[in-house]
Amino acid sequence: MPFLTIKTNASRQSDKLAEKAAQILSQVLEKPLKVIAVSVEYNRNMAFDGSESKIGMWIEVASIGFKDKAKTVKVLTDFAVENFGAEKDLVCVRLENLNKTDVAHGGCLLG
Repeated sequence: MPFLTIKTNASRQSDKLAEKAAQILSQVLEKPLKVIAVSVEYNRNMAFDGSESKIGMWIEVASIGFKDKAKTVKVLTDFAVENFGAEKDLVCVRLENLNKTDVAHGGCLLG
């Protein structure tokens, strides 16, 4: 079950960006939407490059495996720039590979 967390100091652009992010993550990870969870957190008190006025983003993806980490980072960075107005150099992505024995979906461990 992939978990995507987006934290940004951008202004809220749309109520549907979590859904759009889920679609994109589903495609890049080649996993069904039903197992993807997304959280978008807007926080004007974040500073990037020493300034709260520069738009940046902290993205975390935790998943059981990644088919192509470089592609995942590129797709999510492009999403941040295109949908939130983030500056490309201020988009930080953290990928975490989870062990399936440590993840549950629907109340059942996956491994």
